[in-house]
Amino acid sequence: MATNPSAFDKDFGYLMPFLDKVAAAAASLEDASAREELTRLMAEEKVRWERARELLRGASGASSPAAQGPTEARAEPAPGVRAGLTVGSLRGVAPSKSRRR
Repeated sequence: MATNPSAFDKDFGYLMPFLDKVAAAAASLEDASAREELTRLMAEEKVRWERARELLRGASGASSPAAQGPTEARAEPAPGVRAGLTVGSLRGVAPSKSRRR
């Protein structure tokens, strides 16, 4: 059974501004790494929800997540929100150990 894509327009109308508000609130976080992570998470969510909206409107689906390409995963922060940047050398920084399950 096909779904009417316009049935979700009102919901997207609330969702996208909400994601923008959360991203804007990230700027007030004291912890720089938390600020950067929350900004990145909200930008990524906006990309995902925009893609969901495209699919509901009839866009072709990708055969795998890798088919989307790496550029889809990197989203721009919301207007007025600065992205966290690393400044300085990464030389001498020990790589984090991955957890084994």
